[in-house]
Amino acid sequence: MSQEKLFAEFPDVSTEEWEATIQADLKGADYEKKLIWKTLEGIAVKPYYRKADTDGISWLLNNLPGEFPYARGTKKTDNNWEIRENIYEENPAAANAAAKLALQRGADAVCFLHGTEADIPALYAGIDQGIIYFDFVENKSIIKTHSFHNAGANIIQELSIALYAGLEQMDALTEAGQTAEQAAAQISFSISVGSRYFLEIAKIRALRILWANVLKEYGVTGTAKIHACTSMWNATVFDPNVNMLRLTTEAMSAAIAGADSITVIPYDAVFKKPDEFSCRIARNVQLLLKNECNFHKIVDPSAGSYYIETLTDQIASKALEAFKNFDPNSIQKAIDDSWKQKEKLIAQRREVFIGTNQYPNLQEKMSDKITVQLDIRRGPYVFEALRLQTEKSGKTPKVFLWTAGDLGMRLARATFIKNFFGCAGYTVIDTNGISNVQEGIELVKKNSPQIVVLCSKDEEYLELAKEIFPALEKEFPNIIRIVAGNPKDAEDLKAAGAQDFVHVLTNAIDSLSSYQKKLGIA
Repeated sequence: MSQEKLFAEFPDVSTEEWEATIQADLKGADYEKKLIWKTLEGIAVKPYYRKADTDGISWLLNNLPGEFPYARGTKKTDNNWEIRENIYEENPAAANAAAKLALQRGADAVCFLHGTEADIPALYAGIDQGIIYFDFVENKSIIKTHSFHNAGANIIQELSIALYAGLEQMDALTEAGQTAEQAAAQISFSISVGSRYFLEIAKIRALRILWANVLKEYGVTGTAKIHACTSMWNATVFDPNVNMLRLTTEAMSAAIAGADSITVIPYDAVFKKPDEFSCRIARNVQLLLKNECNFHKIVDPSAGSYYIETLTDQIASKALEAFKNFDPNSIQKAIDDSWKQKEKLIAQRREVFIGTNQYPNLQEKMSDKITVQLDIRRGPYVFEALRLQTEKSGKTPKVFLWTAGDLGMRLARATFIKNFFGCAGYTVIDTNGISNVQEGIELVKKNSPQIVVLCSKDEEYLELAKEIFPALEKEFPNIIRIVAGNPKDAEDLKAAGAQDFVHVLTNAIDSLSSYQKKLGIA
């Protein structure tokens, strides 16, 4: 039989050749700005990774599953995890019935969110006590980082907080007379998994590495027991079905990373008590990952990915450094600073929440469906508040798009403006190119908008504005006149009658809040 390698006919391509091709394709554009993604953790993510990127991390690559430092998981033959389901019923009897139903339909364990110590026997009734968890019972040995995640902490901060809290608990238990082995056996970590798919995979792998090294200092062989829960930070009230997609990718990150147990929060928990349907969908996400995707059969599915291996190393290294310099008195400020970074990206719609600050469904009404107010900080909330304000006011401002000139640019800018004002629940009236001023004036008169936005090409704006805006001001002095874009001749356009400019760098929250006040909605 021929021993010829399958790909021998394809010559190796060096990194230098790849880079030369990329530079040629960029045609002089800045490589760093165009292709390097800077994460909030300070990690520079490259456009591609090769074997050479992992040459310096042999310590990570040369260890098998079930071996220190457990980057590849704690199990040697499979990747099975516990499907844990939250029980939202408050009445003990109803909660017990819901738990039994969840277990009959595929959950491996249940977690009761509501109750008291006195309710525990009723909640236990007829269920194996080994698969029951109580969220309402304080357990300092479960290191929870969900509140920090929802408060805006980045991945490095989440991990350094987890390590610090875990170390404090180890010290407390050993000082109370337990052996290091006994203390380590009690401690577990409960973390949130966000939607940055690959980073979240690397986060869980890094946590195992870091905690294994902490335990090693105590003379204990082992690593972190990790319970992963889908994020609520990015859950949206508007277009809530999109939450199903978010929680699916988050559950995938947790499964691929080798979490020991996973909870998928129902898609509607952000605005109401989850019902039987939403709980079933949440449970079925994990059942699909196991029974149809077989994620539970493959040990460390991400092994060998140059990108994920490199991310794991970078996150572990940065988190270890942050842990060494951890200051409990300054962590809140650090998290607030991280939140402000995220807040800026959200306001500029560079942090995207589909259905909320991008591609909103303008026919959707949600104010009457909200029956639960979560006491957590969520990224989409600032946009939701604006839209709910419009919805509850009973007023629906109209935005008229005066499209003219270059076809490509006017369509692109019209789409941008539709999304921009749609985020606040405004009605947007599109046009298929207006050929002259009189035609536009008649359409404005017919539709009675409060705002008119001129959509065209930068080079055409001034000439168009000189014709359109004076006529608009004369006929409709109270209509707000906006230019879509950030043209260099903004001052000349203001002189011609433009009152505002909306573009990709606009702080959408500040801008839309201002319009809410101008239009009598706030």
